[in-house]
Amino acid sequence: MAETTAPAADAGLDYVKSLITSHENFPIPGVLFQDAFPIFRDPVAMDIVLNRMLGLITRTSPKIDAIVGLDARGFLLGPLLSTHLHCSFVPIRKQGKLPGKCESVTYEKEYGTDVFEIQMDALKPGDKVVFVDDLIATGGTLRAATELVRKVGAEPLLATCIVGLPALEGATKVGIPVHALVPLPSGC
Repeated sequence: MAETTAPAADAGLDYVKSLITSHENFPIPGVLFQDAFPIFRDPVAMDIVLNRMLGLITRTSPKIDAIVGLDARGFLLGPLLSTHLHCSFVPIRKQGKLPGKCESVTYEKEYGTDVFEIQMDALKPGDKVVFVDDLIATGGTLRAATELVRKVGAEPLLATCIVGLPALEGATKVGIPVHALVPLPSGC
């Protein structure tokens, strides 16, 4: 499914975009890392992000049972969204970080292989979920998360993130609608 973008003239999202910083050759040579952490340090930007994400979720998914946050910045957004939406928050973490019985999946990301896990009892079969993270790039992380949610019997509805890198076409590889508030051109 294609990534959707924000309207062209949007002062709030322009402000959010102005806070994103780029770091060449991080975490490995050849990668241009887009850092959304400065947004989390700015309460005005966070208010804009949360309100836009809440609006998107409520317009497109009338009934959801859980917000699923991806390790690690999805953990910062997810509980805030789930509180407003009166649903549960479920983390998907890197291998070895969750106690109890977990389901896992190995996936490729921009610069290597990793393993994601979800606790087996975190979601019920049929639960409708929305994913949240800070950035969509190649789509490997989000694709793994949707696979995990399906493995435990829940239904992925959509994903929302702050930053999207549409040139990498990650949103087209996930299999659910992916909404990035701030799309960045390649090389930004």
